[in-house]
Amino acid sequence: MAMHRIVAAVVVWGAAWWQAVASGQITVFDPGQGSVSLSSGATAAAELSGITYVGGTTYQAVGDNGAATIWTLTITVDPATGRISTSGVTGGIAAPGLGADSEGIAYRAASGSVFVADEVASTIKEFGLSTGSQVGSVSLPAIYTADNVQSNMGLEGLAYGPGGLWTANEEALIPDGPLATTTTGSWVRIQRFDETLAAVGQWGYRTDPITAMNPFVTAERSGVVDILPWSERELLVLERELGGAFLPEFRSRLYLVDTATASDVSALPSISAGGYTPLAKSLLWEQSFGLSNFEGMTFGPPLANGSRSLLLVSDNGGGLNQDLYALSVVPEPSLAVLGSAAAAFWLFARRSAAAGKR
Repeated sequence: MAMHRIVAAVVVWGAAWWQAVASGQITVFDPGQGSVSLSSGATAAAELSGITYVGGTTYQAVGDNGAATIWTLTITVDPATGRISTSGVTGGIAAPGLGADSEGIAYRAASGSVFVADEVASTIKEFGLSTGSQVGSVSLPAIYTADNVQSNMGLEGLAYGPGGLWTANEEALIPDGPLATTTTGSWVRIQRFDETLAAVGQWGYRTDPITAMNPFVTAERSGVVDILPWSERELLVLERELGGAFLPEFRSRLYLVDTATASDVSALPSISAGGYTPLAKSLLWEQSFGLSNFEGMTFGPPLANGSRSLLLVSDNGGGLNQDLYALSVVPEPSLAVLGSAAAAFWLFARRSAAAGKR
């Protein structure tokens, strides 16, 4: 076969491979490091519930204890192993406009600012990192009014990336039904805003039921604690459960969802009665933790093998651990697409060979 035909065939295969990677097929890899203690150093950082990657070794975080500070974290991730090498809270930016219950934070590089979600007030505000001053706010759909938030289960997940700004409440708003139980999950709304911060889509998501009610826990829960866009339509969703049949335990589960396969529920006054297609969940990773309540997650720097580092941070409220946990996200081509690519490659090669004999 002539060299130019071989090159063309490789291009065909490469295009199919890229389509497979871009289709959202991913694997989450755990490097086996386990939880890593995060020191607050000389700062008063505590109860960290949201984290976002700024660049290099710099991350910003917020806590849900009412501190009017955007915390600066320095975290080094080994590009070869994906493990955390060094970490610590190294400073903070005074932000007097923060509310009493900051749960999510998302960095927007173009404006050098972060968005912060407040669970109790049901607000998303924007703060400049250079000054800590509030520079804007997001107009939320009416369903997210603070009067619709039950039992401190309002806006929890927040991320900025492909598709714009994304947010999600932890468990059901009052119109959307009850909180999670051992038999049923809770209905959550995942909301997308475009680059202009206009609300452009909303989807229904069912959390997992609580595995077991614990006699030592008075407020078992199972809800969404953070989200991350993988593409303009796909999201990583982090669920956190507090329960346990004997000793209390936290359990984290990471799911992948595709908004293109679900119905937009923006116009529905309640999503508990059905009549629409909710988001389908694909489990990527899960882990039980004794005293580590992981509430925030963010992508970190790319790794040497082409995967993307993923970091979780835990809330140490109530005497729990303040930890980090490292994972990595590996794009993997779907078998269906690769099968089609292989068939296309074989057919192209045959035709090229036949043409070369003429």
